[in-house]
Amino acid sequence: MSSKDYSYDIPDHPIKYAKVDPMTIKFDSRAQRNLNKSRATTIAEKLVPTALGTPILSQREDGLYAVDGMHRVYACQLILAGKVSVSDAVREAIQTVTCEVHSDLTMAHEASLFIIKNKESSKVGANDEFRIGVLAGHPLFVDTNIVLEKHQLKVGSRTVNGVRGIKGILDIVKEYGPETLDQALTIAEDAWGRTPDTWHSVTLGGIAIVIHRHPDVVKHGELAQKLKRQGDPISFKGKIQTIATNNNTRADGTKGRLKAAHVSVAFAWNGSRRVNRIPVPNIFE
Repeated sequence: MSSKDYSYDIPDHPIKYAKVDPMTIKFDSRAQRNLNKSRATTIAEKLVPTALGTPILSQREDGLYAVDGMHRVYACQLILAGKVSVSDAVREAIQTVTCEVHSDLTMAHEASLFIIKNKESSKVGANDEFRIGVLAGHPLFVDTNIVLEKHQLKVGSRTVNGVRGIKGILDIVKEYGPETLDQALTIAEDAWGRTPDTWHSVTLGGIAIVIHRHPDVVKHGELAQKLKRQGDPISFKGKIQTIATNNNTRADGTKGRLKAAHVSVAFAWNGSRRVNRIPVPNIFE
């Protein structure tokens, strides 16, 4: 586990429930997803006040900001501004809305609160979570982004400079630190060049495990050459899949694929080697 604290923990802080005029609530996309106005309009057109729930707000020096429930709040604003037609009863019911108001939060804490709340309902995609975390200054996402930018990589892109599977990349940083991610990316690029499949998060995870567990044995340049001899990155991904599924006789999950990647990288390092061999884990344990 990385020595740095990358948790989503939020310190104790004041929380209260209050009736709030929706028109006074502000939005800041740095701590949550971007506002989808068409989605908010659809919500407004079908709004049932008793099913509105409790939006979560952050009290900043310059006012109240939505942390969770942004689209519901904006839907209320559309109605109150006369931009969406509803019954008088609905309009009257949302003159004020009961909100959960948090105080004394930093931007990073707001992002953590948003991510925690939305993880419970799986409403936030991994790429959105990463963007929010970076903009809000959360250490895990910032440290990861610094490494990716160093390697001229972007999250979600399908080009040779695009990283997919950002959750697996974040897991490397959480477990082993940003330095190990940096090293794993360098080894992968030295082995296979810059291709979309070079940055496969499971392959990078296997490299990260090996170099983290055997720093005094595994030489990075030599490991890159050993991996290069295994074929292109697509072929290496196939080997990982074969090991993870035991030749397609069992289902695989993320942990199974990661262990298979560890096995594959260890096999590559040990190939034709009599000394400085490293242990190969049992995939089925």
